[in-house]
Amino acid sequence: MKLRSEGVTWQEIDGELVILDLKTSAYLTTNAAGTTLAKLLTEERSLDELADALVDAFDIDRPQALADADAFVEQLSAKSLLAPID
Repeated sequence: MKLRSEGVTWQEIDGELVILDLKTSAYLTTNAAGTTLAKLLTEERSLDELADALVDAFDIDRPQALADADAFVEQLSAKSLLAPID
C-alpha cells in the first residue's frame, strides 16, 4: 500500500502533517506517528513495515504498533488517500 500521488498534497507543520485530497477537499491531520507513517507511504510498504517503523521510532511494543499502523491505514483508506492496488 502507498499514498496516492495524483490529486493529493501534504504539508508538514510543527511535526504534524495535513494531507489534502484536492478533488474532494477531504483532509486528514496526523500526529507524530502518523507523520512517520505517511512519509513511509510515499513508497509501497506493508503493514508489518509500518509497524516496525513505529516500534523503532517510538519504542512501543509490536502489538500496539501494529494496531496503530492498521488504524492509520484505515483512516487513509476511508478518505480514499491510498493508491489503488495493482
